[in-house]
Amino acid sequence: MIGLDKRASSAVILVGGNSSRMKTNKALLSFNGKPMLEVIISKLRPHFEEILISSNNPQQYKYLGLPIFTDYYQNRGPLAGIHSGLKNITNDSAFFVACDMPFLNTQLANLLLARLDGKFDISVPQRDRYLQPLHAAYSKRCLPAIEQSLQSERPRITSFYEQVHVRYFDFNKHPEFNWNTIFFNVNTPEDYQQAQNVSV
Repeated sequence: MIGLDKRASSAVILVGGNSSRMKTNKALLSFNGKPMLEVIISKLRPHFEEILISSNNPQQYKYLGLPIFTDYYQNRGPLAGIHSGLKNITNDSAFFVACDMPFLNTQLANLLLARLDGKFDISVPQRDRYLQPLHAAYSKRCLPAIEQSLQSERPRITSFYEQVHVRYFDFNKHPEFNWNTIFFNVNTPEDYQQAQNVSV
């Protein structure tokens, strides 16, 4: 396993969106006996010295005792959360994960960060034509391109990828990682019920 120096590693949890399909705040849904956001934090904590939360509702998560930052660009979707995270981390890069991905894989997170290698701006999982930009590593070098994209009304998360150096982590070459489990995200009540039965 490729590891990183915990003293020099950052992780950002993206707690955005309106949970409109869930009808309740999915970050605080009970999962394995505690809020899903806390499950994610507990997985990250042994591996990352710095953990930040990106959210436009900071008061809801103040009890966690973690730094919380709001979007500089409002109503611009998750890319604005990535932008805020990169602006506020104390290191040169960070692993980013969405708050509705309770099966995130910290070994993969470390690999993605290590694969930036000082040469790439993004390290993102890929399977065929599908990407997982909300379980990926980003460098601060992305900031100018992200800010340019955020000038549009509501840019896609990957709208700036063509302007930076992207390193793709090909899941077809890494059968040790389960795509469907790691990137399972809890968007609906049906997803939530299904997640209770996932074994990892």
